Amino acid sequence: MEVHVRAHSGILETRVIGRFDAHTVEAFTQKVVEGVGPATPTVALDLGAVEFMDSSALAALVTTLKRSMQHGGEVLIVALSDTARIILELTRLDEVFPRVDSFATARLRSAAPRAS
Repeated sequence: MEVHVRAHSGILETRVIGRFDAHTVEAFTQKVVEGVGPATPTVALDLGAVEFMDSSALAALVTTLKRSMQHGGEVLIVALSDTARIILELTRLDEVFPRVDSFATARLRSAAPRAS
């Protein structure tokens, strides 16, 4: 698995490529979960090149969401491979992670004031 992360406008723009499973989730945790904080509370995830996901990957996504919410952010899905989409739909996590069409849209959403 490859994990590419770029901090931009308060967002961790993240691309995951390849297998996202128990053998690779540590790299995701080190780069993404630990990167969430006051300066980058929101994560925008491109999972469009994920070939396989297991329950460890789902747990990492939920951990990312919890950490993000602690800092007033959220986790947004930019793209999903069919594999990632199916597992998120089967677990109903597709209802937890909002979808946006691009990293630019994620930045706009993150910059917009939130209703209380």
